[in-house]
Amino acid sequence: MISIIVPVFRNAGSALELVRLLRLQELPNDSTLEIIMVDDGSGDDSTSRLQQHEDEHVRLIALPRNMGRSAARNAGAYHAQGKFLVFIDCDCRPEGQRFLSTHLEVLRGGCVASLGPVVAPEGDDAFWSRYQNEASARRARQHARGIFYSGSTANFAVHADAYRQCNGFDPRYIAYGFEDRDLLVRLSHMGRLGWCPEARITHLDALTLPGVLEKMRTAAGTSAELFSHDHLEAYRSLGYAELDVRLHPWLSPIATLTKPLLGAAPVVDRLLGQPWIPYRLFKPIVKALVAIAYMQGTTLASPGPAPRAT
Repeated sequence: MISIIVPVFRNAGSALELVRLLRLQELPNDSTLEIIMVDDGSGDDSTSRLQQHEDEHVRLIALPRNMGRSAARNAGAYHAQGKFLVFIDCDCRPEGQRFLSTHLEVLRGGCVASLGPVVAPEGDDAFWSRYQNEASARRARQHARGIFYSGSTANFAVHADAYRQCNGFDPRYIAYGFEDRDLLVRLSHMGRLGWCPEARITHLDALTLPGVLEKMRTAAGTSAELFSHDHLEAYRSLGYAELDVRLHPWLSPIATLTKPLLGAAPVVDRLLGQPWIPYRLFKPIVKALVAIAYMQGTTLASPGPAPRAT
C-alpha cells in the first residue's frame, strides 16, 4: 500500500482537487492507495468540508490546533498503513498519471527515499514561474553533485520504516523553512536518496516578492538556527551560511546598511508583473533582495535551539 499525506491549512478546496487527481493515478497491480488529509487546525470550515469526502480510500485527521507542517505531516504518517509514504502539499498537482509509479520504482530500486521536481505550470513564462523552474533545476544539479538534502518534501516519497526509524519530521521546526532539509540529511545517513525527474509536480501558489522575502526572513530565524546547529556542514554546502550574521558577525553592518532596500519590494513586485520587463534585468535584483531578507532574519533574537527530542 502507498499512503499519501496531504497537510491542509485553510485550503480545503485545493486539497480536494488534489485528492481527485491522486485517485486517477495508475498504480502497479500489487499496490493500493490511501490518502490521508491532515487539517492542521484550520479553524474554519475546512474540517467539515474534508469530512464529506472521506471513504475507504480517503481519511481525515483533524488536529485540534495549528501545529505546523512538521507536526501535521507526522500526524498523517502515524496513522498511515502503507509500506511507502508520499508527501505532497495541497497547492501542488502531480503531472501525469504515473507520478506515484515512478516514485515507487525508485524506492523499489534500493533507495530509502525519492525526490522529484517542483515546477511552475507548463507554458507559464511569468517571472516567478521562470524563477521557480530555475530553482528546481538548481536542486537537481545539487543532488547530482551529492547534496542529497537539497530537494523539497513537497514532492517526496519514502519507505515508511525508514521514516519512522529516524522519527520523521522534527517537530521543533514550527516556523517556515528547513524542516525538509533536516529530515533529508538524517535520511541520507540511512541510505541512498534518489532523484526522480519523471515524478514532477506543479506548484500553484501565487508568489509575490513581499511574500517571498517574508518567508526567507522567517526561515532565517529559528528554523535556520536549528538546522545550522544540528547540520552545520550541510548548512554551509547549501550556501545559507554565507549570509548568516550569527556565524559571521562582520556581516552585521552590511545587514544594517542594506535593510532599507527591502522597502522597494512592493514597487519591484509591481514591475515584475509587466511582460515588457526583461527577466535577466530583474532576476539579480530579486536575488539580492532575497539575500538581504535572509540576512535580516539571521539578526533577529531567538532563544536558541531547543534540544532534539529522543
